[in-house]
Amino acid sequence: MNTVQYLGHSAFRIQLENIVCLTDPAMADVILGAKRTQMSALDPRSVRECDLIFLTHEQPDHCEPAVVKEIAERTFATVIAPKPALAKIDISERFKVDVRVGDKFTIKGLDIEVTKAVYPQAAYPVGYLIRSPHYSVYHAGATYSFPDMNRIRPDVALLPIGGTYTMDPFAAANVCKEMRPKYAVPMHYNTTERIRQDVREFADDVGGHTKAIVLGPGQTAKLP
Repeated sequence: MNTVQYLGHSAFRIQLENIVCLTDPAMADVILGAKRTQMSALDPRSVRECDLIFLTHEQPDHCEPAVVKEIAERTFATVIAPKPALAKIDISERFKVDVRVGDKFTIKGLDIEVTKAVYPQAAYPVGYLIRSPHYSVYHAGATYSFPDMNRIRPDVALLPIGGTYTMDPFAAANVCKEMRPKYAVPMHYNTTERIRQDVREFADDVGGHTKAIVLGPGQTAKLP
């Protein structure tokens, strides 16, 4: 089964074949100094299956060390992250993979490419292109658009649309028109008042090559 479940902000549960991945599992009540208004659907205590945890940068709305530690120690998941984020995670080094932009490797049957992200608030932000034999999923992380973003060609693109700190709906839709994923899932919006957006502005403007899938926290999309 291949599924994408939105957990809120930039957190997802991604299942490709029999491999379960979590991205940015964080539940912080305060995000970049603003109170969280859209609650997370993540309950770390209920996570019983996880193979890989991807962290896109070290800020607390993307990297919550206690949550990552709880999940990783219960499930024996491998944590993949750039060094500033990985340094915050208190687990055995055997379960850590330190990455940099441009890295490519295979782990647990998935091909991973670490992509650039433009996010000045973080020391070392990244995104990830995750490939299984049948699907590729791009998690952009927190990022503005950048010139060579269109070289990334995923089946599914998870893109921030909140504006202020990342792309807004207009910029993210333009990225879709160049990247041409089959499906695009908006993220990193409406979590606080500072990043409130009308998601329809994105969904209506992604272009004819892409289908927008809008998920509320906790909702899941099955990939055909």
